[in-house]
Parts: sequence; structure tokens; C-alpha cells
Amino acid sequence: MNLIAGKYHNRMVRVTLISIFEAILGAVPFVVLYFLLCNIIDHTFTLQKLQVYIGFIAGSAVFRMLFSYLSVTVSRADGTLMVKDLRLRLGEHIRKLPLGFFSSHDTGELSNKTLDHVNKVEQIITMLLPEFISTLVLSILVATGLFFIDYRMALATVITMPLALGLLVWAKKIMHVRGKALYESSSALANSIIEFVNGIKFIKSFNNSHQKMDDLVGKMDDFKKRSLKVEGILSPVMTLSGISIDFGLVMLILMGASFMAGGSLSGKTFIVFVIISSRFFENLKSLSINYVKIRYLLIAGQTIQSLFNEKQLTGNKTNVDLSKQDIVFDDVSFGYNKTRVLKSINVTIPHGSMTALVGPSGSGKSTMANLIARFYDVNNGSICIGNNKLEDVDPEKILQEISMVFQKVVLFKDTIYNNLRIGKQHASREEVIDAAKRANCHEFITKLPDGYDTMVDENGGNLSGGEQLRLSIARAMLKDAPIVLLDEATSSLDPENEFFIQEAISNLLGNRTVVVIAHRLKTIKNADKIIVLSNGEICEEGTHRSLLKKQGLYHKMWQTQESTVGWKITN
Repeated sequence: MNLIAGKYHNRMVRVTLISIFEAILGAVPFVVLYFLLCNIIDHTFTLQKLQVYIGFIAGSAVFRMLFSYLSVTVSRADGTLMVKDLRLRLGEHIRKLPLGFFSSHDTGELSNKTLDHVNKVEQIITMLLPEFISTLVLSILVATGLFFIDYRMALATVITMPLALGLLVWAKKIMHVRGKALYESSSALANSIIEFVNGIKFIKSFNNSHQKMDDLVGKMDDFKKRSLKVEGILSPVMTLSGISIDFGLVMLILMGASFMAGGSLSGKTFIVFVIISSRFFENLKSLSINYVKIRYLLIAGQTIQSLFNEKQLTGNKTNVDLSKQDIVFDDVSFGYNKTRVLKSINVTIPHGSMTALVGPSGSGKSTMANLIARFYDVNNGSICIGNNKLEDVDPEKILQEISMVFQKVVLFKDTIYNNLRIGKQHASREEVIDAAKRANCHEFITKLPDGYDTMVDENGGNLSGGEQLRLSIARAMLKDAPIVLLDEATSSLDPENEFFIQEAISNLLGNRTVVVIAHRLKTIKNADKIIVLSNGEICEEGTHRSLLKKQGLYHKMWQTQESTVGWKITN
């Protein structure tokens, strides 16, 4: 419960106190029942006493209903507030994690933890915990009262409790192991469903739906088997626990009969114990069931805590000027897990210049751009913008100073207007339209049914690839950051879209520091500096002309691309 403690400690105490008062009021009928049975057995029962008893029961019932209402409403309200705060803190924490975290965690796993697992924590706070506390306190009060009446009979009542507790500890261990595996299976199933739905277009295009469906069914079967295994192992344990609690009544009757036969116990006390204890045992069984439920749901809390334990990117400097500054890689090495991608990179990217990163696939171009945006921290060396080491600067501050245009454009299911304002939430409509015009978006946007208020389908399904890319460039223009990271992606576009996008990119560059991940060398001929990467190392750098003269890797890549200009399909 540490997830929701802290500033909500007082609220948790309030919920606990309400549950305790509810339990105390719940003990009143047991007290009245004791005196009522004593009066009946002793033949001292009168109508006046009945009226008093009815008054006590009715009064306690009214007050218990009030506290029960408070328990439900307050626990629900407080629980909802706590869980809302938990979701916000979890989202904020995930937002600040390095990209490496997301590459090693599936979407379904994260979706399960942030939605389903948080819901389970909410269920503990709003439902199970108040009921558990109330039942526990009521059981303690009843047991205490029974000890005051006759400690020997009270001991007989609870004599089987150690066995029941031992079985609950066993159930807890089973739940810890099997329950954790069940949660993992649930996450794997959720990820398979998301993957199947997101990839249905490609699955159908390759006529592979049966195989993927079989994979999905396999995940469902695994989840079903694990669920049945948990139930199959846990049910006998819980049944034995219930039987051991019920056996307390048998022990009570046997020992009570023995005491009565010896003349040390009155029939009145025996009857009172039998009647009151039957209700006491029901409370104990309810308590044990809720305990196991809470232990199972707490596994969800542990998985959420594991997310909070993930290390965020550090750095707290915010009052720094990253504009008009050189970007310097000083002996930078970096790898994903154990695979080294960049090796001892030493290079300076001058401010206000256009620098292109070129090289074969997997040479480290995108990784260099990701490190500039501080999506990851370097393993060795340092990256500085001006005199500021990136690892010392708040990641949010870095991202404020950088605009990015990715090859894969992400559009949200919202209006085009809101999609454009992603990087500048308070931009006016005039600013948005101006950026769209400079990115060659305005014309096609105005032709849409609702113009800028047209809803974008999921993943931009109602827009072409070229239109999506132009919207991405418009976003970067609207943000107006001094550093631009551009993944040049015009090779797959038709000539018309390529022209519009090249013009939009030219408008974007302006007087900014631009780092381009180049795929078509023709697009970066006029770059101020071209950095050629191979196997994670810089093998060449210079201008287009100087690199051609070196007759190195860049020259080879240029010749290869030039030779494919006239390529065509033949029969």
C-alpha cells in the first residue's frame, strides 16, 4: 500500500476509523443477543427489557447504516482520488523513462500495468480493505467478549485457528508464485491482442490470419490453463481452511458438553457460545477469503511498483540556453543492452549549420540523433550543447529546444488542428494555419470535410503518407525550436509529394541547427557537413565535394545511388 500512502495517509486513517466504528456497531447485536438469551434461559425476560433490546438493536442498526454509507462513499471517493493520483504519477514517471525501457517492454504489458493493475489496486482501497478491516475488528471484539464470558469455551472456539492461519500462509505462498505467473500470462495475452488488432492489415495482406489467430488462441489457452491451475491448487487449501474454522464449532460443542457433564459450565453459557460462535465462524471465513483476494490483488501493486523502480533520466538544470550552441560528441560510446552501436564518436555539429548523418543501415545514424534528443544516456563519454552536458540538463528542457520530424509519423485520433498543436499547446489558430501553409499542408487540409477540425483516423488512416509527413513538418515549424532533428524520408514518395515536402523542409531549416538522417544523398548535397558512419564509427566527414574526392565509402554510396537512377522493371 506504499503506492498510495504519503500525502494520502490521513485519508487512509479516516477510512480505517470509519470501518472500525462500523465494526463496533456491528458488535452491538451480539451483546444484545447474549443478554436476551440469558434472560430467556433465566426466565427473567420481560416486555420492558424487550423494548430496551429493540431500541439498542434499532439504534445500532441506524448508526451502522450511516457508517456503512460513509464507509462506501468515503472509501470510493478517497480511493478514486488516490488512484487518479497514482495513474498521474505513473504516467509522469513513464514519460521520463529512456527509450530503452520501451524497447524491452511490450505495449500489452505496459497497458495492463497502467490500466488493469491500477484498477485492481483501486478495488483493494475502495472495496476489500474497508470490508476486511471491519470484519477483522468485529471478530476481535466478539472473541474478546467470549473470553470475558468463559475463557475455557473461548479457547475451545479458537483452538483450530493456528491450523487455519497456517493454511492461509500456504495459500499466500501459492498466490505469490502462481499469481505472478498468471499476471505475466495476462500481459502476454494483452500484448498479442494489441499486436493482432494493430497488424490486421498486414496479416490479411500476407494471408497469415490463421497462423496469427492460432498464436492468439495459444496465449488464451495458456492464460486459461494458468487460471485453472491457480484455482485447482488454491481451492483445496481454502476449503481446508474453511473446514478447520468450522471444526472450531465441533470442538466448542465437545468441550462444552464435557464441561457441562463435569458441572463446571451452565447450560445458559453453553447455548450462548454455540449461537454467537456460529456467526463468529462465518466472519472468520469471510476474513480468510478477503485476505487471499487482497494478497492476489497486491501482486498488481508490486508490478506497478516495479515500474516506479525503473530509473529515470537524471538532470535538473533548467535555466540554461541551448540555442545558438554547438553540439559536441566527446568520445561517445553507446550500445543497446550488450550490443555496441556507437564507438568513440568525436565530432562537433556547429550551430546554425545543416549536418547530415549518412551510412549503411545499422551504422548508428538514428542512434546519434536519439542521443542528441537524450532519449538515451551515453554509456561512455559525453554530449554537450555549448558548455552544458546533456546528462546534467533536465530532459524536458532539452526536448523544449528540439523539434523532430520522424520517418514514421504518429498522428493521434483527434482533430488535425490539435495534432498540429502537439508541440505548442497554446498556439493560436493563426499560428497553426501559418505553420501549415509553410509546410504545404494548408491546401489539402482546407479540402477535407471539416478543414482543420477534421478528425484524424487512428494512425492517420484517412491521410496519405505524404500528407502525414507534411503535418509532421508543420508541427516542427509551429514549435519553432532552435535544433531540428530530421529523418529524411522522401524516397518512398511520389514526385508531387516529394516536391512539396522538400520545399517544406527548406522552409523549416531557416537559421536553425539541423541534423539530417539522410537516405538519399542527393537531398543533402548542400549540407554544411556530412558525417559518414560505418559500424558505429565515423569513417569520413566533410562536404559533398570533399568526400567525393576522397573516393571512400561516401563516394561508393553516391555511385551506387546514381547507378539506380535509370533503374526500371523489365519482363
